[in-house]
Amino acid sequence: MPPKTSRPDFDALVRRAGLSLTDTQITTIYGAWGYVEQMLERVRTPGRDRAAEPAHIFKPDAFFGGEI
Repeated sequence: MPPKTSRPDFDALVRRAGLSLTDTQITTIYGAWGYVEQMLERVRTPGRDRAAEPAHIFKPDAFFGGEI
């Protein structure tokens, strides 16, 4: 998925965050940035309930067979 953010704007975000990355690192991260943008859109959708993200529900007994 190509990012909606242009490369110059992404470079500005990296600088604003105070990250000291090489050009290769920035290019690599920018290559995945479109997927991050998709995730951010889903997370920021108003009206989402708890069931929308079942991966965030932690059930410790699932790992220890109910013996905690």
